[in-house]
Formats: sequence, structure tokens, C-alpha cells
Amino acid sequence: MSESAAVSNQAGTSEWSDLLRRLTLSAGWVAAQCWATLLIILAGIAWTRLPDKYAWQVGITLLVPLVLLAAFLVLEAGAMRKLVHDEQDRAGLIHGALTLLVWIAIVGLAWVLLDICDDRTISWSGYLNSRAPVHLRATLFSFVHIQLWITTLIWIFRWIVAPAKVLPHAVASAQWGWRLPWRKSLRLLLDWRWWIAVAVAALVGVLLPQHFFTAEPSGTVSHQVWAVSIKLAGAYLLAIASWVLVLAWAAVLLGLETQFAAAELIVSLFGYLRSSKKWIAGWAGWIAVSWLFDFVADALPERLRSSGWIIAPFAIAMMTAAFVLQMGMIRAMTRQEEKWVRPVWGALSALVWLAAAVGLWLLRSLWHHEIAGWVIDWIIIPALLIPLAAASARWSLKLPWRRVFSVMYSWLWWVGVIVAVIVGVGLPDLIKAVVTGGKSTQTAWVNTFWDDVPDLLTFVAWILLMGWYAVLMARTKPHVEAMPDSPLPETGDSAGGNA
Repeated sequence: MSESAAVSNQAGTSEWSDLLRRLTLSAGWVAAQCWATLLIILAGIAWTRLPDKYAWQVGITLLVPLVLLAAFLVLEAGAMRKLVHDEQDRAGLIHGALTLLVWIAIVGLAWVLLDICDDRTISWSGYLNSRAPVHLRATLFSFVHIQLWITTLIWIFRWIVAPAKVLPHAVASAQWGWRLPWRKSLRLLLDWRWWIAVAVAALVGVLLPQHFFTAEPSGTVSHQVWAVSIKLAGAYLLAIASWVLVLAWAAVLLGLETQFAAAELIVSLFGYLRSSKKWIAGWAGWIAVSWLFDFVADALPERLRSSGWIIAPFAIAMMTAAFVLQMGMIRAMTRQEEKWVRPVWGALSALVWLAAAVGLWLLRSLWHHEIAGWVIDWIIIPALLIPLAAASARWSLKLPWRRVFSVMYSWLWWVGVIVAVIVGVGLPDLIKAVVTGGKSTQTAWVNTFWDDVPDLLTFVAWILLMGWYAVLMARTKPHVEAMPDSPLPETGDSAGGNA
């Protein structure tokens, strides 16, 4: 066995030992998860049977849910704190329990959105089936298949993605309050072992118990009662065991001191964003002005809106401002580079690649294939030309070609582009599709609001993508240290260029 394999095997063994040790030390809270949760569930069922004829009965009816919620928060916070088992900078139990309300609210909001998506599964399946190629509508992209895919995707988001993204922060806040160790949380979210654990817990604790009740009932009434009771007990124990093991595994991964490269890249991303915070604030102002103009334009008479004398100058001014903001932001993010040109040369060089992108889009429009064309327009062309245009903003046309090609070749860059497209293009379209049903009954101002607000995700995705480019570009520079957490020092770039 090689030395690296031996070290990896030893690390894996120590993590499993740490998991068992934490479960042993938290045996009391683990047992409480089993019996106290059952008591809370039974009390909740009994609460639905409380009478409300008199005032004192109404008062008890209102008080019991608050008591049950408080008991649940204390139970979960206590178990999380005991599993983490770190006395350093620990917050109070009540403080840690109250912070869980925020994470519960976030998961609840996610579930509400997923419920809305679930209600629209049939209409979305029919629409996607109608848009599929004719020869595939009855085979691969049939209505039944698309409905199954959407339902499965919603289930994954509900039981795997949402819990996996919230649980690390919830466990950390139960231990440290709002003084969260963001490095550890981000590191855990980027650890494949965490996602496998949550997926296994969802399959064992949620999906498997659902199959206990799919069989047709048979036998005597007494036999059926016993069968249902055993199935309920088995489903409850599987769910509790999965929940406890996931919490314990989160505590183990939070306690690891090993720094993962992916987590360090995310931390570096925040550093680059802080270095260009003034330009990002300028983008926020640009968005606010754009929204304000949309609201004002809705109030103008139709002849003024259609004339173009107001819309066209404003559009030209906004496009110019957006280009200036983009050039300033990417130059601020790459401020640590040694060689750079004046802003005007960088802007003119970037226009060359913008013209190339427009030419490629026009060429692609001659190929009438909807799915492949969408991939080319939104993923392939931007992934190939954005690094060239962003580098030109700093070096004009004298590009460090090897470094630029290294970014374009990196799978991290392509993942960043795909995520940016999903968040900045797909998600806004999905939100607009969800709220379109009730727009006909709303005022023009409300309709404009729902048309503009989802587009905010587009700007956020674009800014993050530019920061991701800066992070990956810095990795290609020889002997470059990791991006510091503090903002980069001011340089002569803000004065307008190199003398």
C-alpha cells in the first residue's frame, strides 16, 4: 500500500472513530431524540383534539404549539451542541435554540416554493413534451417520462439539496450562535462525503419508509393493526436514526481541520468581491435606475413609449454605463496583477471579443436546433469568450495566452459558467413562469415588479462569475498566494492607469 493511500485510509478510520465517539458521548441526547420527539408528536396530535368552547381552552390551544416548538428547538439545539462537543466560544443554549428558527424558516420557504412547483408539474410536463422533437415525444421525452423527471427533481431538492445546504449552518449556529465559522461551513458544503451522507439519509429515512405502506392490506383486522403499528414504528426509527447520524456526521466534518482546495477557492471568491465592492455598488445603482425607469415608463402615455425619443437615449446611456461598470469591476478584481494597460485600451480590446460573440451568435442563429442552440448561446460561447474579454480589460490584446487557456480548459470554469446560467437564466425564467398565472389580475406596477425582480438573479450570477474568473486566473499565476480575506490594498489603478 502506498503512503498516500495509507494516510487516506487512516484519515477515514479516524473519522469513523470520531463519529462513534461523538454518538457515545451524546448518548443521552440521542436517546432523547427518540422518545422526546415521539412525545412531541403525540402531544401535537392531542392538541388537535383540544376543545375551544371557553376562553381558557382557547388560551391553552394557543399556548400548546408555542410550548411544543420551544421543546423541539431545545431538543435539537442540545443534541447538535453535544455532538459538536466544542466548548470554545460556545453560545448559550437558548441563544443557539432561537437561531434555529431562522434556518427552519428558510427550509419552510424553500418547501413552499417547491410545493408551487409540484402543483405545476402537469402543465410543465405538457409544455416540455410539446417543445420536444417530434420523433422523441412518444419515446424519450414523453409526458410520463418528463413528469417523472420533474417529480424526482423536486423530491431531490426537497429532501437532499435544501437540508444539505441548511443543516451545516444550523448545527454551527446551535453551537456558536451567529458567530458562524463560515470557512468550516463552506468546506462542509463542498465535501462530497457530506452530500453522500445526506442522500443516503434521505433514501433510508424518507423514501424507504414510504414503501412500507404500498402493499395491499390482507389478513384479519388484528393482523392488519399489528402490521401497521410495526410499519409505523419501523418508519419512525429509520427516520430518527437517519436524522441523528446526519447530525453526527455534520459535527465530525465541522471538526476537521483539513482545508479543502474547493473551500479555499470559495473563500478567495469573497475576497475578490470585497476588493471590487465599489463597482458592485455601482451595479446595484444601475439596477435601481433601470427598475425606476421601468416603473416610470409604465405611467407614460402610449405615444411617448412608442416614439422612441425617450427609450432609445436611455437605453444607450444604460448600455454605456453597464460597459464602464463591467470594465471597472474586472480591473478591480485583478488589481494584484503586475502589468496592465490604460482603461480606454482595455475597453476597446474587450469590444473586439464582444463583436466576435455577436458574430458567433448570428452564425449560430442559422442553425435552427432549439436545445443545442441554447447550449451554444448560453454556455459554450460565453465560456470561451468571457476569459478572453476579461483578460483584455487588463492586458489589452497582449494577453497571457497560456494562463487564459488554462482557465478555459479548467473544469472549474465550466462548472461556474453552468451554475451561473442556471441561476441567472433558468431560475428567473422559472420564477416568472410560476407567477405568470396571477399577473392578469394585477396592476401594471405589480406586473413590472414581477418582470424585473427575478432579473436581479442574473446580475448576481454575472458578478459571481466574474469573481470566479478572477479566482481561477490568479491560480494560473506562478507562486501566487491564496487570496486574503481582507480587501486588497488600493493601487494606482483607481487613478486611471499606468503612467
